[in-house]
Amino acid sequence: MANTISNMKMTNPIKGLVSKRRKRFTADGFNLDLTYIKDNLIAMGFPAEKLEGVYRNNIDEVARFLESRHRNHYTIYNLCSERSYDHTKFKGRVATYAFDDHNPPPLELIKPFCEDVDSWLLQHDENVSVVHCKAGKGRTGVMVCCYLLHSKQFRTATEALNFYGNERTTDKKGVTIPSQRRYVDYYATLVQENLSYQPVTLILREIKLEPISATNGGQGYHFVISEAKNKIFSSETYEIRKGTSTLCIPLNHGVPIKGDIRVDFYNIPKVKRKEKLFHFWFNTFFVREHVTSENDNEGPVERTTRALSCDGSAMELPMVHTKPRTGSLASLGPMPPTLILTIDKWGLDGAHKDKHHKLCSEDFKVSLIMHRVEGSIPPTVPTNEGQETDDMQIGMSGQDTPNELSEADSSECDTTGDEDGWESGESSASLVVKRHSHLHGSSHNTHINAQHRVSIGEATKKSLPREDRDKKGGQKSNSNVSTRRSSGLFRSSTFNT
Repeated sequence: MANTISNMKMTNPIKGLVSKRRKRFTADGFNLDLTYIKDNLIAMGFPAEKLEGVYRNNIDEVARFLESRHRNHYTIYNLCSERSYDHTKFKGRVATYAFDDHNPPPLELIKPFCEDVDSWLLQHDENVSVVHCKAGKGRTGVMVCCYLLHSKQFRTATEALNFYGNERTTDKKGVTIPSQRRYVDYYATLVQENLSYQPVTLILREIKLEPISATNGGQGYHFVISEAKNKIFSSETYEIRKGTSTLCIPLNHGVPIKGDIRVDFYNIPKVKRKEKLFHFWFNTFFVREHVTSENDNEGPVERTTRALSCDGSAMELPMVHTKPRTGSLASLGPMPPTLILTIDKWGLDGAHKDKHHKLCSEDFKVSLIMHRVEGSIPPTVPTNEGQETDDMQIGMSGQDTPNELSEADSSECDTTGDEDGWESGESSASLVVKRHSHLHGSSHNTHINAQHRVSIGEATKKSLPREDRDKKGGQKSNSNVSTRRSSGLFRSSTFNT
């Protein structure tokens, strides 16, 4: 039986079917779902064990590959939050920067990953970094592209995403999920403008959807807002009347949001069960569009903005904004009271696959109207006056992606219709970072637990209309950080979100 499985590892044609259009490494007697993105940067699929290793990357074959080609000069970076494997197979050379499938990483996870990879690669010319998630495409592509930007090998997100797509796949479709591409662009902005990221608190006041598809009445929309993995708001059902073209949802008391935000929209038919329409992620730090007053929202100025297509090419998509985009958060000076974020159809996860416009029209868009909390922009953010910057690129052309969308109020990651059909299992409740120490054999253990709460207090009251001020109570911020250091082989950090 063992010999049969061993032979199947090399010849099983199912491996090619499972890896789909991802490039494989088929030299020197190996047949692995693995690609050299750069000479010292490798992307690969999950190293599986037992029977699963017959049709995926077998963990023993991956270990043999790395030991034969990069002995003592490799580190593996596991991005999977849903499962792990025996690190001793790779002599403990495994670091974990975990986040959920089909989702972007927490913004605060990207820089530590990039610095870790950069530090390792700079220690020796022969060192290589091996990055993988489940399929070794989406999540892997996000972090690889961010590193390429971090190390100044590419200047823009478009360039990095294009390069990765060309190197990793045969159809140039590397990172296809809009929110994941958006976060690559976020990191490009931080690098280009030399910004120091700190979470910014905003007050969400209104959501607008337009144009709404014609219905027979009795149908409604429901949405859920999550801050990282924590559901913070669930709306009532807003009925869509026949002939309605625009749905404006005022949030009279405002919803404080901070950092990584996910918004899920559902359709509530009159007789059927609710169905998922789309969702999207954004980070409050990068909300830059602004209007001088809420009255300006009644007469928006038509303009276009560049959108990232799946193959990375620039395209023009109709969008509505009230002001040209500014160079950086700090360059806005005194922030106006009202901010607006507009995302077109191609920037909405799920809706971007609706090529035939059955779900929503081609020019469909979602706009979020927000207020800034006074003092929420950190003073340490550098100002880069006169620096040329690209517009934030929101949206992408419709492309089929192999993911289905999960419920926002579930802590589990998406498991149906994923990149390669692998049932993921449960998601971890926290983001775990484990990094092998390569310098002088030293190591540290650091555990960081921070309560993820929004402090609005009096600053929030000032940003709300007068009639709401008495209804909003100040909230005390609470942060508990505990640090523990000890000797050992690994350094680990746990970020509870």
